[in-house]
Amino acid sequence: MKKLFKMNSTVTIEEFVSVKITGPYSLMKLGPDYATIRCGDHVIEAAGEELIVETLSEEMAVFSFEVLTSVIVKEMKDGQGAYDS
Repeated sequence: MKKLFKMNSTVTIEEFVSVKITGPYSLMKLGPDYATIRCGDHVIEAAGEELIVETLSEEMAVFSFEVLTSVIVKEMKDGQGAYDS
């Protein structure tokens, strides 16, 4: 089925312990205490203690932490890889 409307990604920090992404995204890296997600021209790095992946579907992801210690958002330039300097 074809989508009728193009949906942009939305990133929400809920109660300072979870990161919720709604819309198109790509999971780049997942570790025991961090997640790296790409949404369009941005890369979001969330880190904390005791990561729990609550939802991981095509257009929604919810990552919860016992303690969320950092959320970093980086803008990607044209043709730049996620880890280029």
